[in-house]
Amino acid sequence: MVRFVLLGTGSSDLYPSPWCGCDYCANARESEEREWRHFSCALLFPDVLIDCPPDLPHSALRAQVELYKVRHLLVTHSHHDHFSTDPLLLRRSVQWAQRTPRKDMLPLPELQPLTVYGNAKVIEKCRAFLKEVGGKYDLKIELQKLKPFEPFKLDERTKVHPVLAEHTRDEDALLFVLERDEFVIFYATDTGWLPDETFDYLRQFALDLVVADATFGLAPATDEHMNLEQVRKLRERLLCEGILKEGGQFVATHFSPHWTPPHRLLAPSLQQDGIIAGHDGLWLVLEQKGSGD
Repeated sequence: MVRFVLLGTGSSDLYPSPWCGCDYCANARESEEREWRHFSCALLFPDVLIDCPPDLPHSALRAQVELYKVRHLLVTHSHHDHFSTDPLLLRRSVQWAQRTPRKDMLPLPELQPLTVYGNAKVIEKCRAFLKEVGGKYDLKIELQKLKPFEPFKLDERTKVHPVLAEHTRDEDALLFVLERDEFVIFYATDTGWLPDETFDYLRQFALDLVVADATFGLAPATDEHMNLEQVRKLRERLLCEGILKEGGQFVATHFSPHWTPPHRLLAPSLQQDGIIAGHDGLWLVLEQKGSGD
């Protein structure tokens, strides 16, 4: 069994946007928390995190996952809603507690190493952060630069394939194909319609799960983000080409509030097209057929 959880499913605007009074944002404020979306990120449970937005601690708490078990952080690109160093600085609290323990406190576990994987701009940003705090704290963070279409192993169970997104012109924004055990997951946000070389690379896989960018909802798509119409077309193409397994799960994420209906209206509409409307704290389980019999 492999578990994958969406910690956040919102765009850089958040959902609802704190500075917006449109009808979708206003309705979301008045609705239950399920309609609210943190910045997009996900966890291949329990140890591989994809993206590190500034509100990550809140997203993780809401999804009831433990970040201290994370050993690998895969970063799609350097934009602030996908990579903030603020949550990483919180790793210092373990060292603070070890230096000044309570009298009744059991010995604290050691802070475990974390490797951050990303493109050149991500690594540069993280290296500058570590240099700034290095005189005060040892956050036990290592860095590994990635290039599109150069796969690598995280451990004996897990292989990562960084592929190229269609997103920003000043860095190689990445999407990730994750192989764990016999299952294959494609996490594809932020991106517009996938580049040809990415489609070509994907043809070697039979995907069990796809999580795809649907930022612009009912509005026209752009070069940097897809909308719901393109998400539907992407699913159909992946199925027709045999890249997505028959019966494979397809999930939409990274919703902007101004153009995307609230979850209670969005979910039934997408379900008709075989698409799951992602929401914060959504657990996706991959297991062999018949394993629960």
